[in-house]
Amino acid sequence: MGRRTVSLIVFASTVLIGACSAAVPSQSPTAASASQTIHVLENPVDWAEVKVGSLTGCKNSRCLGDYLVGHSSIVDAATNKEVGTLVTECFVVDAGTGHYHCPSSIIEFTGRGQLVFTEDPYIGDNTRPSKDWAVIGGTGEFLGATGFIASPANSTANAGDFVITLSK
Repeated sequence: MGRRTVSLIVFASTVLIGACSAAVPSQSPTAASASQTIHVLENPVDWAEVKVGSLTGCKNSRCLGDYLVGHSSIVDAATNKEVGTLVTECFVVDAGTGHYHCPSSIIEFTGRGQLVFTEDPYIGDNTRPSKDWAVIGGTGEFLGATGFIASPANSTANAGDFVITLSK
């Protein structure tokens, strides 16, 4: 094999490898945008209370194991314009206080992506202090997002009031 043949084979291989790698889409995730705060309010749309505790003989209005499941529209707190939806299910973990655990609530921002967070609200008791809930995942614009979601203690919202602070 002559020098010219080897050079042509190397050139052809380089072109072929370059063409194949250019055809493969990038697998690296898009980083979430820089630090930002988003304030949204929840407007319940379709919710159901599932009374599992009654199967154990509990006759109270709220029993350990009962859960809420449903979805709400989400509006921008400043403009009151709909910006997405919230989907979740929340389980009663302390019937006496109305303490619920929502293992993976999802807020989907229309055309932007989703944020997933864990929530531990006191439903029906607005006197409890606000807690920060961890953002545990995201998609679209929020892929790789980290941060927290809080519910202001002084909120006058009829349902959820979420101040989302993203640090990444």
